[in-house]
Amino acid sequence: MSQEIKVDTELSSGDVQEFNLWFSLNSRIIVTSFSVVAYFAIMLAITKNYSTSSLSILAVTAVGLAIILWFITRSSLTKKSKRAFESDNQSKLPQSYVISDEGIRHQSDSGSGHVKWEEIYKIGETASLFAFFVSANQALILPKRFFQSEDDKQFFKELARKHMFSNRVKFKG
Repeated sequence: MSQEIKVDTELSSGDVQEFNLWFSLNSRIIVTSFSVVAYFAIMLAITKNYSTSSLSILAVTAVGLAIILWFITRSSLTKKSKRAFESDNQSKLPQSYVISDEGIRHQSDSGSGHVKWEEIYKIGETASLFAFFVSANQALILPKRFFQSEDDKQFFKELARKHMFSNRVKFKG
């Protein structure tokens, strides 16, 4: 019989917020970068002043705008994640996962299922979470604090690397 790991979890609002901030990172970088470049280009077109001092002022204000925009979008996403979690009773239910060579079985009071390794779209890791995506935009979140040991976390990573293409597995370190 193959070895398996049992993980009993209960998501917190902080888990969902961390996941959403991690999941949206590339999009937030692209939007912020585009906004800064657009601001810089528009201001250059309006002012038509290409002196060094004018360009320096525009660059500084563009960077300031980027910082402000970054924190506004981060704050907004954090608040939306918190509200979404508070309104989603199923997310708050305790979840049980059994991870083995056959895949990942999950169960809660609202239902159960089995996801084979080949059905997992991708797996990612944050500082305190593992997320396995069953589609491009739907993931199951496994907070690391619920693993019984560091060995269980390592075994989970080994199983994922063993059964999935390397470009679909993004672990830290």
